[in-house]
Amino acid sequence: MKSSSSLKSNSNLEKILTIEDVRETHIPSLLNSLSEAKRYLSETHADNNEAGKISTEIEKLRKDLIFIKQVFTGLDTLGKSTSDLFKVLLEHSLDPLLERGTQTRYHESLEKQFKPKLGVLAEVIIKLKLLLPSPHKLLLDRSNPFLLSSIHLGAGNRLNQLLGLHASEVFYNSQAFNEFQNVYNSLGTVTTKLCLLCFAVFPANEVLKKKRLVHWWVGEGILYPPVEEIADGIFEELTTKGCIEPVRKKRRSDPHSFKLHPLIRSAVIRMAKEVGFLQFDDKGRPTTEFSSSYRACLVSGCRHLELVTKTDMELEKLQTIFNVNESYPNFSKVEWSRLKNVKVLYLGRWHSRAKHHIEVVDIDFLKGLMFMTRLRFLSLRGISGIMELPDSLCKLVCLEILDLGACHNLEVLPEKISSLKKLTHLDMSECYLLDRMPKGIASLSELEVLKGFIIGDHRHNTSCTLHDLSELQKLKKLTINTSREDFPKEEELTVLQGFGSLLKLTIAWGGVDFLANRQEKHSKQHRVGAQPKTSTTDARGGIRKEDHANGVQNDVRRIPARLVTSRRGATQEHFKVLEKLDLQCYPHMKAPSWLAPGKLEKLKKLYVRGGQLQSLGQVQESEKWTVEMLRLKFLSELKLDWNELQAAFPKLNYVEKFRCPKTTFFPCNENGIWLKTEN
Repeated sequence: MKSSSSLKSNSNLEKILTIEDVRETHIPSLLNSLSEAKRYLSETHADNNEAGKISTEIEKLRKDLIFIKQVFTGLDTLGKSTSDLFKVLLEHSLDPLLERGTQTRYHESLEKQFKPKLGVLAEVIIKLKLLLPSPHKLLLDRSNPFLLSSIHLGAGNRLNQLLGLHASEVFYNSQAFNEFQNVYNSLGTVTTKLCLLCFAVFPANEVLKKKRLVHWWVGEGILYPPVEEIADGIFEELTTKGCIEPVRKKRRSDPHSFKLHPLIRSAVIRMAKEVGFLQFDDKGRPTTEFSSSYRACLVSGCRHLELVTKTDMELEKLQTIFNVNESYPNFSKVEWSRLKNVKVLYLGRWHSRAKHHIEVVDIDFLKGLMFMTRLRFLSLRGISGIMELPDSLCKLVCLEILDLGACHNLEVLPEKISSLKKLTHLDMSECYLLDRMPKGIASLSELEVLKGFIIGDHRHNTSCTLHDLSELQKLKKLTINTSREDFPKEEELTVLQGFGSLLKLTIAWGGVDFLANRQEKHSKQHRVGAQPKTSTTDARGGIRKEDHANGVQNDVRRIPARLVTSRRGATQEHFKVLEKLDLQCYPHMKAPSWLAPGKLEKLKKLYVRGGQLQSLGQVQESEKWTVEMLRLKFLSELKLDWNELQAAFPKLNYVEKFRCPKTTFFPCNENGIWLKTEN
């Protein structure tokens, strides 16, 4: 195999290279070297998966060099920076590896042979790309194939490993960074700029859920009502201007997640440091230092929040504590009484990866939070070891958002939760050991989002029931977990329909009690001669007259008078503004009577996942569904024809079907997706 010896000559490395040298001599030589490396791997390691990955990475580098050569055509000079960078490329040629591979039996793994050099080549090529002038729009023009070719540089994403790019003077002086500054300065408001700077906390290309970011912004006071409307405008502007990338799950038109390209994150880090929004180390990781930024971040390996050496005046400035990826934070030395002005305490998990384990050494620190009287947002999401929340937590009188999601060991909520009068969001989803709700939840009159509300078989007065929630007229989103097959009864349905602002409703049937009840019911049905003496429900799920005679409490008495009419009058029979309905593991074969177009007149999204449902209910000729998005999953008994579906759902523009074997003629693609095409 021939080597490009000219690439290694001392004379070539000592002189200032011209654009012509680079374009006509060195780029072709480097391209030849990379091609030879690909050929070598294909001939000698054809069946090696590792070799295939390295070949893919080499091919991406080849494409980058070809593009650089094209851009250099017609340019007279790019100065000494280009020359210096190409010297590094020449010093790290692959030729020595290829010569050694053909002359001797080399025993090191392919990864050890190629990865170090490919890493250097990738970093230098990225910096060269940043030197290319606008009109090529290196950073922000996502239609540019040059940028697209730099997004993925082999397994593990080489760009993500360039943690120090934000500190590079080549990057700082590049046209790419200058373009980003122009875009940043063009953002409509200071609020939008602050929201963008928050993205720098997270690693590049990490999928960030919209609602987590919005909660942070609300907690700090960056956003004020109407929060959703303003937040949507911010995400739209940042997306339109190329600052963030929407993550659309299976081509859905409404992204709920976003991510930041590595190059743009480097630019955002630079801006965040310049304006004092956050402090970063030399690898681009946020730090616990907050003397100028008022925000401290916990990262992997930084278990302690060092506050002992800080003065009271410095601590008074601290507004946000954010756990980026520390799995075992230790707060034993934190004097919470000195952190009176903290507004955001995000200790939990911000992404959806359950394998990111978070565990606190001692939960006694929760008692100390009572001093953080200005705290607006507290996240304990995904933290294991928390079995109960102390009553002292209920002294956080300014708390607006409490995220307890995925606290799998949580068993008890404080009875004094009613003290959190300003609470607008309470998330208890995936708290599987919770079996009852404290009565105090019914007093949280500002609640807009309530997730993980438990409805069980309890008949004692210590649990909060759905009827108790009937005064929460600001509820926009409600998620219910129930172990009762007969939920919702007629009276409970009346309460649900009485929530005048409810836009999203999720009901999930299941849990340990649910399975136990089903097994008991199944055994009774097969017991010879066994007949139930009484039943708490009739065939429609209502309360039987026999129950009143036996002293069973009549739930109608606990419904507010404004929702109850006489037997001769009509009760509330439909959901006023409900736009999304999600039914999970519905336990019956026949659809409930309220699952009908006439009673869900504003419904735009209908999700049915799991359970025994055989149909989506009867539709009258005069009534048609207004649903635009339909998702059907794990419905083994659902019998539905595509023509029948279209007739009942004329406004559909998105259908997702998965493991519904008895549905016929659905024109879905290989991912189970159907999208309406515009004429």
